[in-house]
Amino acid sequence: MGIILFFIFITGLIIGSFLNVVILRTISNESIVFPGSKCPKCQNKLKWFHNIPVLSYIFLKGKCAFCSEKISIQYPVVELMTGLIFLTFGYLYFNTILNTNESSLILSLMLLTTLAAICLFIVISGTDIKEMLVSDKHTFFLIGLGLLYSVVLGGLAFSTEAKFGITKWSLLFFPVLYTILGIIISFLLLETLRRLSGFLLKTETFGDGDSYIFAGVTSVVISLFGAGDVRYVTLLILAMFFLSVILTVIFTFPLYLKKLFDAKNWTLTALISAFIIYCSVYIYMSNTSAFNNSAILITGTLILLLLGISLCIGIVKNIKENGGANLKIPFGPSLCVSGTVALIVMPILLGII
Repeated sequence: MGIILFFIFITGLIIGSFLNVVILRTISNESIVFPGSKCPKCQNKLKWFHNIPVLSYIFLKGKCAFCSEKISIQYPVVELMTGLIFLTFGYLYFNTILNTNESSLILSLMLLTTLAAICLFIVISGTDIKEMLVSDKHTFFLIGLGLLYSVVLGGLAFSTEAKFGITKWSLLFFPVLYTILGIIISFLLLETLRRLSGFLLKTETFGDGDSYIFAGVTSVVISLFGAGDVRYVTLLILAMFFLSVILTVIFTFPLYLKKLFDAKNWTLTALISAFIIYCSVYIYMSNTSAFNNSAILITGTLILLLLGISLCIGIVKNIKENGGANLKIPFGPSLCVSGTVALIVMPILLGII
């Protein structure tokens, strides 16, 4: 088991190095095959020992061997992250394959599909973070990956005996149909929100590619774990969406606050600060006996409601006045992280691994 996991980790590091190339050359619109690896600053071709994942960055002290320009920290971060993610999923699935009587073929296909999806998640997140650019090729590959797994799964189910009174033809088409349904629901959900918010706020709040990213993430997750019930599919999609929103708020709120501070928007900055402080006090008081008095509870809740409404009005007004300049934050990475969480949590909840 240890040797297998070591091999998976090294494979992840190597693939992570390749993903760096895909990210940067997608942005520069170059071929990912030709020319060979080169320094983006001095254009010198790199030697093979300059491309050893993580180790080369350490030995070169984060500088190009030719021009001594700093190498982006992105390289070792993506390599190490890919290696660790590969290691995590490798452990979960191979531990199940080696210690249970579950179908090793199905589990192996699930693992390969999951790792392929993770690679696309990393590339999509990388281009979105660096340049707020999403390639249609990557999102369509992601959508196609989920559909392909559904077709293979349906074919394997069709080749076995039908269970629970379900016909073989149903087993053949169900995975594909549910995956297509998930793609449609997720795309329409985000595209509707994008267009509605754009109409109300008179500015773009979601990128053009976010709807396709969500469709791709959903395609993979539903194909692996969602074929069964329309309500189940819808709940899974909504859970991923709301997790994405929460992640976006958590990671980008400090940045948004900094932009307001730099723009010297003291009114909205003060309003946000007051809302955070009051929420903290409200939560603290809710755990004490202070709210046993209904008058204090009602008064405190009304103040919280008024602060919340004032804050929403202030944010919307700021968006309209600045044309969304303070709101342009990549949403794709949060969608990809929520998909990764689903790929880890769902097989555990369903007892697959």
